[in-house]
Amino acid sequence: MRAAIPLVDYDTGDTAVFQPINDEDDMISKFKDILGEPRKLKVAGLFPMINKPPRWNDQVGAYVLNFNGRVTMASVKNFQLIHPEEPERVVLQFGRVGKDKFTMDFMWPMTPAQGK
Repeated sequence: MRAAIPLVDYDTGDTAVFQPINDEDDMISKFKDILGEPRKLKVAGLFPMINKPPRWNDQVGAYVLNFNGRVTMASVKNFQLIHPEEPERVVLQFGRVGKDKFTMDFMWPMTPAQGK
């Protein structure tokens, strides 16, 4: 998974604004044009995120992610998003905690509106 959100200024809380004049100037086009170049995305006012790759666990015999106790059930829907240049800082995580229950945690630079 690859995603990007408008950057939020840590000090002021201001969010980058996108008001495209044409189709080539919208957020999705900017994201596609410079995908794979995280530094350029930040200059464009976007914060890029990718799936955190799972690690193999010999005890379980499967690939796993560490949700620090926040996710309690295995599911193909469980995921964590990180910035490509900061692989240990989880920006958003989503996972199953019950039959029909899920939890989602996020941190800056995501806002509550962006998190949902």
